[in-house]
Amino acid sequence: MQNSIKLPLAILFFLFLQNPLAIAQEPINWSYLADVTFEEKFSEDLGYKLHHATFGKMVSEYEGKEVEISGYMIPMDPMGITYVLSKNPNSSCFFCGGAGPETVLELEIKASAIRRYEVDDLKTFKGILKMNKVNDKQLTYVLTEAEPK
Repeated sequence: MQNSIKLPLAILFFLFLQNPLAIAQEPINWSYLADVTFEEKFSEDLGYKLHHATFGKMVSEYEGKEVEISGYMIPMDPMGITYVLSKNPNSSCFFCGGAGPETVLELEIKASAIRRYEVDDLKTFKGILKMNKVNDKQLTYVLTEAEPK
């Protein structure tokens, strides 16, 4: 009887080890984040237009999941506490030139990983992907619990 119980448990354990999602984050790239469209809508409360995001099926699969992504570091404050990860270097990022809001990712860095990063450092971060439908206080994409790989 005990052997009949041990065998299914051993098989389940083996399958768990074979599933990389069970023990690791999912690597994504910027083409995944491009699976979004935006519609401008006027906010009566705020008195200006907001971009409302509609996320495609491909990127929606990663909502709330641990992912890893590489990009260029862009500091958002002089103290070096708030950062954005960008598909493009600073000179051609969303804030400085022709790229769209899907090419930047707000980093909510874990306290243990906060340090000074240089502009345009190419880094890989892992964290939980959060998506904002209305882009008013945060960027369209936010990586929470972010830490460098």
